[in-house]
Amino acid sequence: MDIQYLLFLQDLREATGGVLNGAFGLVTKLGEASVVTLLAAFVYWCIDKREGIFLMMTLYYNRVVNGFLKITACVYRPWIRDARVMPVPEAMGDATGYSFPSGHSANASSFFGGLASEKKYPKLFRGLMAALVLLVGFSRNYLGVHTPQDVIVSIVLAAALLLVLGRVLDWVDRNPQKDWIVLLAGAALCLLLIVYASVKGYPVDYDAVGEVIVDPAKMSADSFKNAGMGLGFIVGWFLERRFVNFRTDGKWYFRALRFAVCIAVYEALKLYAAPLISGAVAGGPGKALEQFALILYITAGAPVIIKLLGKIGLS
Repeated sequence: MDIQYLLFLQDLREATGGVLNGAFGLVTKLGEASVVTLLAAFVYWCIDKREGIFLMMTLYYNRVVNGFLKITACVYRPWIRDARVMPVPEAMGDATGYSFPSGHSANASSFFGGLASEKKYPKLFRGLMAALVLLVGFSRNYLGVHTPQDVIVSIVLAAALLLVLGRVLDWVDRNPQKDWIVLLAGAALCLLLIVYASVKGYPVDYDAVGEVIVDPAKMSADSFKNAGMGLGFIVGWFLERRFVNFRTDGKWYFRALRFAVCIAVYEALKLYAAPLISGAVAGGPGKALEQFALILYITAGAPVIIKLLGKIGLS
């Protein structure tokens, strides 16, 4: 049934001459980790620190749980399961590794779904955010790179994490000195993913030309990467709470300056420091350290910069 649905959408693409391919290609980019990370950082640095924490905690721990599910189920992409499925070529660049569950849908559901869950926003805005979740999920089906169940499970998982992690943060608000419990629990989950990705077995199947369909080393490294994100977030969250405690208020032009400075540093780290880390430490551990450093900067390093800008009257 799932393949038949993708073939129906494929027939629709062909019948319309691919007129909507570009539009859904743009929509699907809203589910990329890099895009959602920057959007969540903007909320965290410039709009509402508490809400930014909520969105990022859901985003990065969704990626951790997503990592567990991917390497446990080991489900191949639709076109590998059925050669009749022919995805839009432009969408295949980031459609690597296992298919279930959808990473783009998980990212979009965590961020846009998190905004949709905030009752303080007008119903129209919340409805638009919910629509974006559904559109990103549908785009993965329309482009032929994910099955419906890949998308549905990701959305349901994000909804569950939004509910659970929202309550976790409420508990921390009531018990601020017990934030170390959340730190240890979050770190333990990330370390468990690293251990699991290192020791489990992966299927090794070959295509018609004798190449491995999904490289186990890559899937293990991807899990390390997700774990590094989760670790970077939870450690940075704890450090910011205990030692930085920055504020997001200020005039709009100071907030704009704040974002510009912090994002410039982030891009510099991503361009120069991250490759040095992954180059010095090979394989999965290097990926984990690279992502740990980048997300630690977002959650704890950039807030230090924001406080320094405030001290010189620029924030």
